[in-house]
This record gives sequence, C-alpha cells and structure tokens, in this order.
Amino acid sequence: MNELVSDFDLFWQAFPKRQKKADARKAWNQLSPDTALVQRILDALVWQKTQPNWLKDGGQFIPLPASWLRGERWEDEPVSLPQFSPKTVNTLRAIYGDRDVH
Repeated sequence: MNELVSDFDLFWQAFPKRQKKADARKAWNQLSPDTALVQRILDALVWQKTQPNWLKDGGQFIPLPASWLRGERWEDEPVSLPQFSPKTVNTLRAIYGDRDVH
C-alpha cells in the first residue's frame, strides 16, 4: 500500500460521514497532501466533529468528504464563544462568584 492510500485511509476513518468514497479519493489524489497537510487535515477534523453544525440533527449538516476536501475546510476556524462585556462578566461573577461552572 503506498503512502498516499494509507493517508487517505486515515482521513476516511476520521471523517464522520463516510459517503461517496470514490469521489473523496479522487479529491484526495488531486490535493496530493504532504505529511504536514495530512496532519493539519486530521487535526481539523478533531475539533470540527464537535462543532454544533456537525452535531445538529444527527449530523445532517456534515459535508460530504470530497466537498470538504475541495473546499479546503481544514482552513475553517472554530466557532468562537460569545464575548461578554466587562459589565456582563462582573454581573455574572456577582451572581455565580469566581467558581468554574461546568
């Protein structure tokens, strides 16, 4: 098995929606990622699989693997949590104290 195939297999196993494998393999081969890019892709999948859109409605909004690759979706940034003003932070601290709420 050549390196390109084994890297694709790592991607395929990491991707939560395993549909249209031949199309995904074609997109992967066109991309021809080096080792560093393969790692960036796999790292991106780790956090993207926990994003609200990917978890919503049983994964209905997870893109197909080939679309994800062609769109260079490993370059996406995580959805950030809302930033609170200092006044809101002070109000929350007054209500909840400085404890961590999990």
